[in-house]
Amino acid sequence: MIKEKNEKKFHISHLRAAVYQKTPKPLLPSKPKVLTLLILIQLIVLMLSPVWRTYRFSWILFGASIPVAGWLFMRWRIYSSVFITPSRELTNITDTRWRPFTFLGWGNETLKAHYLKTTNNSKDVILYLHGYNSSLGRGESRCQHMNTMGPNIFSLDQRGFGEQKGKYEWTILKVIADIELLLEKIPTVLGYIPENLWIYGHSMGGFLTIRLSSHSSGWWKKALRGIILESPATSFPLIIEKKLPGRAVMANSWVRHILRREYQRIHPDLNVGYANAQIPFWGIPMVPILVIQAGNDETLGNDHFELLKQHYQDISEIHVLDSMPHTSAIDSIERRKILEKWFLNQINL
Repeated sequence: MIKEKNEKKFHISHLRAAVYQKTPKPLLPSKPKVLTLLILIQLIVLMLSPVWRTYRFSWILFGASIPVAGWLFMRWRIYSSVFITPSRELTNITDTRWRPFTFLGWGNETLKAHYLKTTNNSKDVILYLHGYNSSLGRGESRCQHMNTMGPNIFSLDQRGFGEQKGKYEWTILKVIADIELLLEKIPTVLGYIPENLWIYGHSMGGFLTIRLSSHSSGWWKKALRGIILESPATSFPLIIEKKLPGRAVMANSWVRHILRREYQRIHPDLNVGYANAQIPFWGIPMVPILVIQAGNDETLGNDHFELLKQHYQDISEIHVLDSMPHTSAIDSIERRKILEKWFLNQINL
């Protein structure tokens, strides 16, 4: 047991892309929880006590509580939009060749992942990372296609999505920590250290891929050969603006204050600020980059792609496919051909 704890500390000590300290338990309830409780008690007393309703003070107190309740409601809307993942119908994987395994993610939480074994004894690996509100099942055809090119394919339902737990107090830093720790587990699962690694990220998975490939560590620091970004997100502020109720609310510093305080509470070892959670500050990969962008991105729009071109234009091979939608539920023959050609050049280097 002591050896396992020491090994865990060693692995975490040299990981670089995320944060790993578990959220400390507060000694006292937070102010929003206390205010919510007091307002609920006041409403219950008003409903159940005719005598209380006869006092002018009770109605003054009730009137004063209305703006407080409005503040609490908007705060909850902001919190639930960012820190709780949405529910959607699960898309299960269908290929019986997938092999499940477990690993310890952020906070020593047990998570589940899968891999498709190579068919030609290749010691190469491609890690596939799906987008926000998606799952491995929705991107399964991409994984199957990449597996036909030779490598072992690793993937998972990310924290808060699909079959994975972690829906509440979700943060992108937890997801990055999970993936780093998954990468550390891969040699144990395969029984050897892979010779080459590529990371394929779709949408938010592309945002994760950029961060990971810019802050590589462990065995995969030397093995990382390139990354594939499909219609990637490139800015956390742009993502938040789209998720929050009403884009104009992002002009209010109060919203950023809430986000900052919640992140600091969840991650005491926070290493990324709000303004820095976008490229180029998020990271600049020093490996070959293939970008396959949906010509009409109905999910992210054009802002993320414009930011990518501004900073990655000269270091990437970029293809814009007008016939390809953003969603991973639909695959494209043209996308496959571009990926195959690029990957063939990669393995022949």
